[in-house]
Amino acid sequence: MLSWPGRLAVTLFAACLLAGCQPAAPPPTPVPTYACTPEAGGAEFSCSQQQYDEMVAKDKLYAEAEAVYRRFFAEDVRIFRSGGVAEPTQTLLETTTGAFLSDSMALYRSLKADSRRLEGGEIRLVSIQRRAGVSKESSIVAMTACVDARSTTVLEHGKKVGPGYLIEDLLYFGRFDGVLKIQGADGQEEGKCAG
Repeated sequence: MLSWPGRLAVTLFAACLLAGCQPAAPPPTPVPTYACTPEAGGAEFSCSQQQYDEMVAKDKLYAEAEAVYRRFFAEDVRIFRSGGVAEPTQTLLETTTGAFLSDSMALYRSLKADSRRLEGGEIRLVSIQRRAGVSKESSIVAMTACVDARSTTVLEHGKKVGPGYLIEDLLYFGRFDGVLKIQGADGQEEGKCAG
């Protein structure tokens, strides 16, 4: 036979079962929040982990594209100063492809044929900027590069023919056999660059 305290405990337990009592639920686990920045730049906003992961992946892609362009740019400067090339260099093959490589080689061959090169001054990469949402021929990322070579002199057959250039290119990047390369470009108006 149950003692008075034992009967009270059984009665309370039975009453609790009939009333639908349940143990208190643990407090909800807070959902982590992340801070994202729009692809085109701007103010941070709260976002989900998936959005954050997508942003990080896109940032890495832009960083990779910029590194590819900077490598190409250094080679482009070298070729312009040396007076062109007849065949693609290893660096050109590793950083460019398709129409961009073809167009670049046409220019480099014309430099060589005309004995034209840049001399003196500085060829500066003024800016390289993201172009969010811009694509052409299945490119996966686009950037705009502004190059200022106005402090240089164009020589043709050893004679000065004019100053260097200021130009902006809209560059399209794609992945080919796992390697990111510049696949195309739309040249903008020579003589200015967007800020």
